[in-house]
Amino acid sequence: MSVLLVVNWEAVSAIGQVVGAVAVVISLIYLAHEVRNTARATRLESMRSLSESINQFFRTVAQDDELADFFYRGMHDFGANKGGSLLRFSALMDYLFRIYEDMYYQHLERRLDPRVWSGFEAIMRDMNAYPGVQAWWRTRSHWFSDRFRKFIAERQAAAGTPSLYGEEHSSEYAAAGMRVGETLPEGERDLTNR
Repeated sequence: MSVLLVVNWEAVSAIGQVVGAVAVVISLIYLAHEVRNTARATRLESMRSLSESINQFFRTVAQDDELADFFYRGMHDFGANKGGSLLRFSALMDYLFRIYEDMYYQHLERRLDPRVWSGFEAIMRDMNAYPGVQAWWRTRSHWFSDRFRKFIAERQAAAGTPSLYGEEHSSEYAAAGMRVGETLPEGERDLTNR
């Protein structure tokens, strides 16, 4: 009778170990699922935050006609800024490039969906095509990390002719006596929708 009792306790112990192992596996699966959900939520929040930052920057510029004109001129001719204008343009560019740097490092940490990153990267590439932006960067790039400086240098080297705001049509606008972004009178071609 004692042999039978020992076997039963061994069987119970083995069953307990199997149940414990299954519980551990289930716990690990649940934990992995929660970690994945947390990572996804963190990535979404990071994308939302960066989108809000860049949108707020451009919204601020767009809502103030004077600021928009000032920013547009500075993008084209950084050297034209003197005194307070230089300070103001540099502050705007520093703010914008801090957002860019944050985007870049979030991308490297895989906290941005690649589809969202491609849109952010396109904004950086297009903005870095402007001579005023490049001139500002040459004077202030030492404020940023080496890795980010290299990334921006690559974007500037690959940048083509500025065209974000219709500059590719500037000679046509000038011939019509207009500023970039204005619409030609009715019956003439609208150069802004090319």
